[in-house]
Amino acid sequence: MIVDKLGTPAFLRDYWQKQPVLLRQAIPDFVDPVSPEQLAGLACETEVESRLVFTRRQTWQMQSGPFRTRDFTALPARNWTLLVQAVDQWLPEVKQLLATVPFLPTWRVDDVMISYATPNGGVGPHFDYYDVFLVQGQGSRIWKTGQHCTSADTLRTDSGLKLLKHFQTEYEWHLQSGDVLYVPPGFAHWGVSVDNSLCYSIGFRAPSMSEVVLGYSEELAAGLSPDLRFRDPKRQQPLRAGEISAADLLQAKRQLQQVLHDDAALQRWFGMHMTQPRYPELIQPEQCRLRPQARLGLHPASRLAWLEHARQLQVFVDGDSQLLPASNGLRKALQLLSRGESVSYKSLASNNAGRHWCQQLLARGSLQAEQSDD
Repeated sequence: MIVDKLGTPAFLRDYWQKQPVLLRQAIPDFVDPVSPEQLAGLACETEVESRLVFTRRQTWQMQSGPFRTRDFTALPARNWTLLVQAVDQWLPEVKQLLATVPFLPTWRVDDVMISYATPNGGVGPHFDYYDVFLVQGQGSRIWKTGQHCTSADTLRTDSGLKLLKHFQTEYEWHLQSGDVLYVPPGFAHWGVSVDNSLCYSIGFRAPSMSEVVLGYSEELAAGLSPDLRFRDPKRQQPLRAGEISAADLLQAKRQLQQVLHDDAALQRWFGMHMTQPRYPELIQPEQCRLRPQARLGLHPASRLAWLEHARQLQVFVDGDSQLLPASNGLRKALQLLSRGESVSYKSLASNNAGRHWCQQLLARGSLQAEQSDD
């Protein structure tokens, strides 16, 4: 766990979403789970999201992938960075990095982005709206952290990147292999590679409140009866023609609050929203005959979350919701699946509801059988 030296309570109390912190040698004897050549190979695949960023004299230019092999052989020896998104969905070895942050909910994790940078390479001064752990692999980088930013900060967009026009350095950190820099949402940061280096960015999902309000209101509105309308049975005679009184507004507010105060609707929508896959087109069913002793795992591109209420488990997978009878076996199986581990078919399909749900997930490709029908 990357906060072992600091301690989880201290990290969550003093740093989580509060201030950056360098976790020196958080992963001792770190071994890169991917090579620069493997990363370049992924960037040549059409399904993989990748970018090349070139820097020269405080200017940056970006190219989007997929790339060709000859694109890399023609590159100079310095001043560029390759970024590949969601590598954890392609390489199990990279996905294992998520085990270093078990103190945070798995449904909050977005992806592991990897960057390979040559000397002086970097993506410029910027800030993110989400938490990120920057795990240093081979080589080293100089990271600067700066002011806390908001949407009001002036950005440079001429390069296709959202870079800050003004950066105020507050701390400077020199990261070596195994070091981890945590940067909370909104904090400016700027990394420059000292030599050929790899960096693994563990990013977390952070939906905006406008996204939440819009999505949840659409979900609520779709289920409301047309009979539910504004009512004012205790109407008082208006004192002035055309006036909307304070009592009118209070009545509208009360009716709106009654609609919004639906915990079941909120938990259903929130779970479905937070498990929407980043790349749903990658989730495809496999053709196989399932054996009773088969072990199942979550598709690398799939997301899973669950909550418990009224002796039932509400399980969310890839934006869908399913109610299942609560049991210790199912709770344990869901935790294992959430951590990227496999479970037995029996642990998920111990009753009719579980079997039907399991077959649905297999048909969609959200679940995969580890063993084939030889």
